Amino acid sequence: MTTSLTTTATMTERDFGLVFGKLAIQLQWRDADEVSIRSYYEVLKDLPLEAIQASAAAFAKERGRKYFPPAPEWHEKASAVALEQLKAKLQPEPQRAWTVECTKCDDTGWDRYECTGDAYCGRTKPHRPHDFVKPCPCRATNRTYQRHQQFGGGA
Repeated sequence: MTTSLTTTATMTERDFGLVFGKLAIQLQWRDADEVSIRSYYEVLKDLPLEAIQASAAAFAKERGRKYFPPAPEWHEKASAVALEQLKAKLQPEPQRAWTVECTKCDDTGWDRYECTGDAYCGRTKPHRPHDFVKPCPCRATNRTYQRHQQFGGGA
């Protein structure tokens, strides 16, 4: 899904290298080299930079950690962080009570229309009057709709 809520700046290898280097210093991994950085980058490049930074900070603060996290462990933690960050972006603003964001579709993502039997609905053959729906233009920015698409109806 590509919306304004889920898109973030693409993480470059340089951006990742800075996070990696800082974590390597914090965890005293002296054997880190360019090949290591690029290998980790290949595993983690699909995740947002903010999630990589937050998960690296969590590893650095983890009590008793004596080793640099393996790439799959870092990916797992960063994925969980990215999901939490996305959920936070989709939450209604805490200072205001929840209201319907789009009165046209009631946050369902579907705009409802009535056809009188003419070609308004797109059918070319004669037919009876009926209701039909089209995707609502609010889908890309409606937080309620996005939350339901991302996390299911119970979110």
